[in-house]
Amino acid sequence: MNEEMDILGFDPSQLSVFAVNENTQSNQNHNLYVTRPSESKSADGVYRAKIKIIYSPQNWKNSIVEHIAYAMQDENGFFQAPTSLMVGDKSCPIFTAWKKCHFAEPGSVLWKQAATAKEGGKALFDRRYARYVTIQVLEDKNHPELEGKYMFFKLPKSIYDMIQKKQNPSEDSGKCPVPVMDFLYGYPIELEVNPGPDDKAHPERKTREITYTGEFTEDPEPCTYPDKTPLLNDDEQEILDKYVRMMKKVWKSKPGERAELLAEANDSEAAKELRVIYRRVLDELKGFVPDVNEEFKFKPWDETLTKRVQHWIDVILSGNEPKTAAPAAVAGTTDSPAPPTETSTVEVEAPKADDDDLPF
Repeated sequence: MNEEMDILGFDPSQLSVFAVNENTQSNQNHNLYVTRPSESKSADGVYRAKIKIIYSPQNWKNSIVEHIAYAMQDENGFFQAPTSLMVGDKSCPIFTAWKKCHFAEPGSVLWKQAATAKEGGKALFDRRYARYVTIQVLEDKNHPELEGKYMFFKLPKSIYDMIQKKQNPSEDSGKCPVPVMDFLYGYPIELEVNPGPDDKAHPERKTREITYTGEFTEDPEPCTYPDKTPLLNDDEQEILDKYVRMMKKVWKSKPGERAELLAEANDSEAAKELRVIYRRVLDELKGFVPDVNEEFKFKPWDETLTKRVQHWIDVILSGNEPKTAAPAAVAGTTDSPAPPTETSTVEVEAPKADDDDLPF
């Protein structure tokens, strides 16, 4: 990233995520903020929190990270493997195996390994997607110990759509991009996570059909230190307030007058002073805000995961069921590596149906 880049001149609609397809999937992480209605302390069971989704201090443009992984099951249980498809590398062994099955003779044993259930297949290739961001937890009565902390958040589609509508509005809307993820003058979100319906016949719906809604607050709010003390002193806050008042005029302006108002704001004395403040703030944020790109970027598999994935592929390509068969037990696979006995670091819970919008 260009360290000299002027954040006051950064167009929030230029986040890299807005320029690519809707992709991604999840990885469990100790620093991942989860909002389970089952942990709500509200009488109505709704998990409420106030969070601020922010740019990555280490890489503003790539602040929303898309992650792709395959969810699989073998005789040792469920596991997950990130795929190099997320970096445009189509040599991923799982993807290669999928192509062999997908393009096999329709109706054949191999073809059924990849075909969907509606097509009469087993749908064994479960490619999943998720978006990850950095947040500061501002208020959370369910887990007050997290307040002030900077964490990762698996972004539900409904909240992603809210951000896109603000930061990357359609040209036809005539609206100005509003940097709701800005560190100092971005807008927090009042988040509500609602449990699914109570269904005695299908109790799993309560956790599988949860919904996520949110609203941006009426006014922007600066990030703070993790102990919730202000990043800015009184004089710096006054400078920020002056700049925000000018920017609010820009955000509410019509297209024809917007360029002039924006130039006026960014050429102002307040903007010049704020740039100096930002240099300090950015340096400090990098010291305690985790790097979402580093955490969720594609990483090559270790030896254990490589062997386990290959074991799974061998079973698939032999036409067998990976939950019950081992490659050495079927024809043509006697040289396949034995499955690992230790648990992989990417072990996850059993895949859930229809959970693309779950941030955990």
